[in-house]
Amino acid sequence: MNKLSTYQKSVIALLTTIVGVGITSTYLTTSELKQTNILLASSITIQNATKTESAGVNQSLSKILSLSENTEPVQQPEAQPEEPNLNLSQVQLDSNTLTYGNENARFSLVTYMDFQCPYCQRFASTPKTLVDKANGGLVNWKWKNSPLPFHEPNATDYAVKMLCAGAQNTDNHWKIISMWGNHEFDFATADMIGMFELDPVAYNTCLKTDSVKLTLDKDKAESRSLGVSGTPTTVIVDNKTGEKRVIEGAVPMDMFVNTIEAMMKKSQ
Repeated sequence: MNKLSTYQKSVIALLTTIVGVGITSTYLTTSELKQTNILLASSITIQNATKTESAGVNQSLSKILSLSENTEPVQQPEAQPEEPNLNLSQVQLDSNTLTYGNENARFSLVTYMDFQCPYCQRFASTPKTLVDKANGGLVNWKWKNSPLPFHEPNATDYAVKMLCAGAQNTDNHWKIISMWGNHEFDFATADMIGMFELDPVAYNTCLKTDSVKLTLDKDKAESRSLGVSGTPTTVIVDNKTGEKRVIEGAVPMDMFVNTIEAMMKKSQ
């Protein structure tokens, strides 16, 4: 039997969290000790991979920020990837559009989302993380409610709850979206009034008013005019040049970074 060192004991709790294996004995057989060392090596590899991925995103964002100050022309690629055929002239942005980040950002990620869509829920942290990492106010995130017909009536009901909670405190919009994206929030069971310290009379009145319904109807009409057939759909808008590009689905962050970089190059 092999007695665990203090260092090995200190990493066992971490291993349990990472790989779901619990080790409680102070002594291990040679075979068990070997397995523990293998798991430790695997956890280090995972941590290093995560750091590498994060460094890659940060490096790409740094390139974008440096491009914003670079006035030298950049040669364009001969062919551009084919994009979904949407009527981009129908994208409507104004002071009433829910916005996370700097209102005057160079680029906007306009996302058409559905609270009943599992892909939207998985994707929700991506634009927020990109805005948070792109310091200097380069990018903001604009939310559009786009409930799909086969997700009704819950998709619309959940959007109404979010809007009414946000009517009392605009921070509630993004708190709800963030918690929902992290699977920390369930519209069907959440105590909205208690969780967000809402005025119950004002909240319940809001749920029944036409003003919120009109806001949702406007978003739905825009989605239809744009040609959105699935969620999430994101339109990246260059607020300086007016160029727009479409990305469909819950894609990795680097696709947004690369697209913004390409749009930046094209504008020079």
